[in-house]
Amino acid sequence: MYGAIMGDIVGSRFEFDRGDKTKDFKLFTNQSVYTDDTVMSIAVAEALLDARLDANESVVKDYVMHYMKRWGRRYPNAGYGGNFSRWIFSSAMKPYGSFGNGSAMRVSAVGWLYDSIDRTREVARWTAEVTHNHPEGIKGAEATAAIIYLARSGFDKEYIKDYVEREFGYDLSRSCDEIRPTYHHVESCQETVPEAITAFLDGKHFTDVVKTAVSLGGDSDTLTDIAVAMAEAYYGIPKKFIPEIEKRLDDDLKKVLWKFDRARQSVVAVKRDWGAKPMPSCNEKFTFERVFTDSEVANLRRGNVPKAMEDKWFFYMRHNKLFAHRSWTGFLIFVIEIDTKTNVHKVTINRDPDQCGKCSIEEDIECINDLLNWWVRPHYDFYSEWISETYEGLKKAGLIEDDE
Repeated sequence: MYGAIMGDIVGSRFEFDRGDKTKDFKLFTNQSVYTDDTVMSIAVAEALLDARLDANESVVKDYVMHYMKRWGRRYPNAGYGGNFSRWIFSSAMKPYGSFGNGSAMRVSAVGWLYDSIDRTREVARWTAEVTHNHPEGIKGAEATAAIIYLARSGFDKEYIKDYVEREFGYDLSRSCDEIRPTYHHVESCQETVPEAITAFLDGKHFTDVVKTAVSLGGDSDTLTDIAVAMAEAYYGIPKKFIPEIEKRLDDDLKKVLWKFDRARQSVVAVKRDWGAKPMPSCNEKFTFERVFTDSEVANLRRGNVPKAMEDKWFFYMRHNKLFAHRSWTGFLIFVIEIDTKTNVHKVTINRDPDQCGKCSIEEDIECINDLLNWWVRPHYDFYSEWISETYEGLKKAGLIEDDE
């Protein structure tokens, strides 16, 4: 969700076609501020967390509706559209048929919190329908959340583009260079979401997506919010941007953002979750064979953020590469490029004598397979299992007695 908020902040000073449609600009200035996009993204995130992730439709909608009203009234001057502002301050508890881009700009949390594309789309639809129950408003929210889910799940841009065109019917045939000359400020989903998706698809890296989105003009804070939310899921967000984002947020906004990030870590780990260091130049490459099922790869994609000293590994996946770091030092010990088609996987392993002990390749493969046997489990929780195994070992040794 940091990506959505960064997009809002960076794009805010160019809203209402105040930019000159260039990618040559400074990302953060004193004029870079959060708007209603950030406030509502925070509101939806907190609502989903407090409703619990297994909540049904009525519960999700009730929480989202009440939390958006609560946060909207707390931040009454964040820049809401007229109809939405009236809804916030009214006693109305029904949607008003909107197809504005607000449903898509506030949905980023949904793309990170759920473990299937179907559940992601379902919850995205519910978060839209409390206000934006027009088919275009619903479609914009679903498409945005689905792309975030697919991007953080390792799918490439070609697959994502095909999926969106097939499932949502958006025309993604134009490039940003074709869109830019005539594009102008418009606040509908149908004329914002496809352009934001195209900016994400055209961007060469995270920062390029940010600048490409802003360069299109139009409703820049919202369009960039949507595009950069997707970019964060696909590329990861450089850690250097986190302080720039956080220093522009009020404390109550940051508290929810941090709460969301902790919850997100239990669903999918990302590089910035730990003090992860790069692979040293002293390394070695080899291959090994192993068959991974689809469910095992899905389990690996969750990664692991250590919860205690005894859990010695932090690992995460970016696309088809698994990065395994020692938790105490952050040293990157090995990277596995997983190829489920050939079942032959490329390994780059740390050989820096100051960071990693020297083993034979055969010993390394055995160690990697032992670790993978743990990590492909549906619910990898090293600390809990370590406690259980330690308890059983002490009991067998006669050092402790059964509670019974």
